[in-house]
Amino acid sequence: MKKNLLSDRPVSKKDEDRFQRFDFSRRIAETIVESQNSDSIVIGIYGVWGEGKTSVINFIESELKKPENENIIPIRFNPWRFTDEAVLLVSFFNTLASEVKKSVPPPHSNENKSQSFIKKKKKGFDNWWSSKKEPLKTNKETIGEIIEKYGKIVSIFGAGEAAETIGKAISNVDIETLKDRFEKLLVESGRKIVILIDDIDRLDKQEIHSIFRLIKLNADFSNTVYILSFDQEMVASAIGEHFGEGDQDAGYNFLEKIIQVPLKIPVAQPAALKKYCFELVDKAMNESNLELAEKEVKRFVSEFSENILLKLKTPRLAVRYGNTLSFSLPLLKGEVNHVDLMLIEAIKIFYPEHYEFIKKHPHYFITSYSTSYSFGNSRDIETKKNELSDHLENLGQKLTKREKSSIKALLIELFPRLNEAFHNTFQHNGDTIWFKEKRIVSPEYFNRFFSYAVIEGELSDVSFESFIQGISKNENDKIIIELKKLISKSSIDNFLHKIRSFENDFDWNTSIKLTTAISQIVSDFPDNKSAFGFVVNNPREQAAIFIYQLLKKHSNKDESFELAKELMKKAEPFEFAYKINNWLRTGETNDDKIFSYDNYVELARVLRERALDESKGIPLFEKFPNIVGYLFSTWKEADEESFDKYIKDILSVNAVKITDLLRAFTPTMTSSNYPEPYKSNFTKDQFNYLKSLFDKDYIHKLIIEQYSEELSKDKVKFPDFENTQTNINILRQFEHWYEKEIKELEKQIDNK
Repeated sequence: MKKNLLSDRPVSKKDEDRFQRFDFSRRIAETIVESQNSDSIVIGIYGVWGEGKTSVINFIESELKKPENENIIPIRFNPWRFTDEAVLLVSFFNTLASEVKKSVPPPHSNENKSQSFIKKKKKGFDNWWSSKKEPLKTNKETIGEIIEKYGKIVSIFGAGEAAETIGKAISNVDIETLKDRFEKLLVESGRKIVILIDDIDRLDKQEIHSIFRLIKLNADFSNTVYILSFDQEMVASAIGEHFGEGDQDAGYNFLEKIIQVPLKIPVAQPAALKKYCFELVDKAMNESNLELAEKEVKRFVSEFSENILLKLKTPRLAVRYGNTLSFSLPLLKGEVNHVDLMLIEAIKIFYPEHYEFIKKHPHYFITSYSTSYSFGNSRDIETKKNELSDHLENLGQKLTKREKSSIKALLIELFPRLNEAFHNTFQHNGDTIWFKEKRIVSPEYFNRFFSYAVIEGELSDVSFESFIQGISKNENDKIIIELKKLISKSSIDNFLHKIRSFENDFDWNTSIKLTTAISQIVSDFPDNKSAFGFVVNNPREQAAIFIYQLLKKHSNKDESFELAKELMKKAEPFEFAYKINNWLRTGETNDDKIFSYDNYVELARVLRERALDESKGIPLFEKFPNIVGYLFSTWKEADEESFDKYIKDILSVNAVKITDLLRAFTPTMTSSNYPEPYKSNFTKDQFNYLKSLFDKDYIHKLIIEQYSEELSKDKVKFPDFENTQTNINILRQFEHWYEKEIKELEKQIDNK
């Protein structure tokens, strides 16, 4: 990815100018070249960071270096890394001396110059040089060497070295004499030195102060022009503490005395910046092979143009935004909502304080402000709203009124929950929609936008979508392998949550294959039994609901019914087939149910025959105690004679099985004190239900024959929320209800 990132490189050629900087720069260069004034001039190029100051300096330097401007000596001085003022001065004069030596060689120099230069200049230069030898020590001393000497003396004075060192340095020539000789040679040679110093605002305060001391000290050289580029506000603040009142105004006053020609870089046109920025966005998307639907493109362009563009002030901001997209898009391609990612990255670049606040305080943005959808009361909700408003107000202190309005609108677009806070508008199905669309407002996706990765344990959307796309072409065995692999990288809960969000989108062929595959691996799913029996916490229940929804939404009910029958035969384990059957019977009336009465009778028969086959002679109330009520009731309704024979055949051979039968019809429960399932009381409702299936007198007869003595040892008990139930007490509870009913019947007879 590194090769795709832009370096924010300043431009130096006219054809690279996108923001109307070249003509501005060329005019500055032309003014310098055409000026007949020999006085020293200091030009200030003002602009904020990233506005293009370096590009302007590059353009000016390029224009000054044109062959026709041979009497101009442009010198680029980089003040960085010179933390000591004396070293800075030495570096400055060394740079000037070196460049001047190269530009104005002695008349008999052996330097390899082009023949055209030598032929054109040798005669006139020789005559001039000969007439100026008198003040010089030797014929070889050049303007550059004079600058070198001058610079050494000035830098030593600035450094505060010992008097002996200073004496040695000035023993050969006085500093004023050197300055005069330098100026004479420079003026009479017709040469003009242009010193370009860029990025002054990137130095620390002391370094900035040193630069301006250096310029002030040497700003009166004839035929010398300084071009300084910096952020005026930043530099004024940095140097202001050294002058006057020690504030920014003092800094401005100082700059006015130093800078004779203050020039502000032309403002980049919003249209040009927008075009440039969108080109960088396109580049980042193309490198990521990312394509947005037309609706998504419109959403991004609309939000960016309305709420971000007003903050796009410099090309550098556009480059920074393009770079952050080049980084984030490949990492999260397919794993998040791409437009949300592009917009939150825009907030990071253009509203950085808001970005950090969102990242650190997600509860203000992804949790509900409705008492119906949160655990707080109305007072808590109002407190939360007020806190959010206060935070946004503090974050927007430095923003204009329009900027405040724009960031608020953008936040509402990204986090629709804020509609609840600001407009009392609630989206009751929002969670499902936002999750399906991978939105940043979804709690399941929020962290992904800031971690730039699928967090360990989360379900990769790329892997999920690859699995879904492969279903149509893969056989069942392959689908099961891929399904298990997908779940192993995340979790069953995450997979089911994800796939349920798309249950209305699958075609029938995909629905069949998905249903078949899931129904064959449910044995690997935990069958959670929570204290309150929440279906949402039970993966097997969630899988059954998913299958039910697929069958329900299919318009061809005959096809749905055939698939349901196959599931009754093959879904594993048997209890899961029953869960599917149970959900298929959802609905208060026949119109609410997805199948006809005859269909349900047929499904019950298929399930019952499978149960009998799998029980292998073990009584159904022992093999499937939690399902026996449904198996027996549908059996009796379909064929009472065969049902009665089945029960009596079992009990006549082994009468003690009556205990297992009654236990199967005793409710199972859990509680916070006893999280493991246990048997509660055999209630009056259970008694009535049992006698609707069996002959109560026959049951009573078997209990008395087998357990009469045991029953008499204690009284019946009905414990409340205690795990103390026993088999013999269940029998006593049956007998309690049986005797009570007999007495009521006898009383009714007596009353008649």
